[in-house]
Parts: sequence; C-alpha cells; structure tokens
Amino acid sequence: MPTLHNIQSLTISSTNPCLIIYLLDQSGSMNDQFGNAAHTKAVELANAINDIIYEVGLRCIGNAGELKNRFEIAIIGYGKSENLVQSGWEGQLSNKWVVSIKNIFEFPLVQENDKPKWIRPYSGRDTPMTKAFENAKRLCNDWINWGNHKDCHPPIIVNITDGEATDAGNNYNNLKSQVEQIKHLGTNYGAVNILNIHISTRAGDKLLFPNEILKSNDMFGRLLFEMSTPLNENMIRLAQQKGYSIQDNARGYVFNGNATDLINFLNIGTPQ
Repeated sequence: MPTLHNIQSLTISSTNPCLIIYLLDQSGSMNDQFGNAAHTKAVELANAINDIIYEVGLRCIGNAGELKNRFEIAIIGYGKSENLVQSGWEGQLSNKWVVSIKNIFEFPLVQENDKPKWIRPYSGRDTPMTKAFENAKRLCNDWINWGNHKDCHPPIIVNITDGEATDAGNNYNNLKSQVEQIKHLGTNYGAVNILNIHISTRAGDKLLFPNEILKSNDMFGRLLFEMSTPLNENMIRLAQQKGYSIQDNARGYVFNGNATDLINFLNIGTPQ
C-alpha cells in the first residue's frame, strides 16, 4: 500500500477541493419533538444543515471577496417517501447531487433574516439508511476518480439519524457491508471519513466523540458508533479548540447531543 501524504500539510483550495456528503434522515419519527425544544427533529436538522452550509461558504471567501470553490457538497435525504433516497437539493438545484459551494450560494431556496436557506424539514416514512450509504459510496467513488481528486482531502460523510435503518438486513449485514466498502475508498491523504449524529428519544446522558461505547440495549447506537471512523488530526484539533475532551482513537460519533453540539459536530466534520 502506498505511503499516505500528511493531511496536516494539505490546503483545501479551489484546485484541491473537499467533498462533503450529508445523509439526512427524513423518516416519520423526525416529526417528534427535538429534546425540550418547541420544534421537531426535522426542523432542528434543517436549521443545522443550513447554518453549516452558510459557514462553509464564509470560509470560501477569498481576499477580493469572491467565493472560491473549495468545497463540493451533496445532500442525500432518505425516508421522505416510501423506501426512497433522493437528492436533498431543491429549487434550481433540484436533481443535482454534488454541487460546488459557488453554485450552492447562487441558488438558495429563500432568504431568511438576511441568510440563505437551502434545506426544508421533512418527516416521511421508513428509514432506508443502507440505500443512502450505497448512494454515498457511488458519489465518493466517482468523485475520487475524477480529475486530480486523489490529491484532495478525503471525502467526509455525515449521517444524521434518529432511528434504526429499515433496510439494514439480518444482523445489519447489508448496512455494514456498504459502510465497509466506503471505508476502503480514499485519496492519497487517507480513507473516507464517516461521522454519525444519533438523535435518540431514549433517555441517557449525551456521548460526544467516544473512543469506546459500553454494551447496552441500544444495539443500533452501538452500530452507529462502530460505523463511525476515528477523527483525523485536523478534526481532533478543531474539537479541542471547541472545548471537547478528546481521547486517543476518538470516533466521529455523537449520541443525544444538544443543538450546540450538533452544530459543533458538523463544524468538526468540516476541515478549516
């Protein structure tokens, strides 16, 4: 296996962009209330994704005020309708998958409080998470093998869910298989990063970036932890800057985090 380049020496730029894929659970249970908030999980999720897209865009503004294509973003929604996975972009970006940050800012759905919004909240039916990861695998593979992308930051997949996949197969084997195939994809700077935010209705203390998880009745929570890849050096640095206590081999997994944790997690999953 060839020696990987040092990711700390990599600069994300319009010449060497980074791909981020957000997998959004849009199943029926996302209509449940988000913690003690007055709104639903679906609304919280849409707000968080809109905020992080906006923040990513701010990081791409050059010295002359122009927006540089340092990031490309895909939004994959799953569960909006029966057993369906689809692009989460709407409006003039409908039916597109990977979109450059410049094009994203050119075509927001609406402006609210002087900020653009791209994603609406949805809560539909089942939770076809395996199909979502299969779709993400194809997008990653195609992106990595296009142009000079093997010399770019490894793609980042951020899955945000509140429930158990309805298409995972016996012992979750179908879902595990797709995730393992993704983990074998990568660029010259490392393997694809997989991060999971688990918004659970089950009572329990929140868990942020653990390096291990105790056996519990929540088998799917343990699976999401095992699906998550270890935080890379840049993510660990960002997490520590935000005040998180990060141990060796910490994984990109959050359980029952609050709204602030959710935003910070998405920031940590987005290289600066």
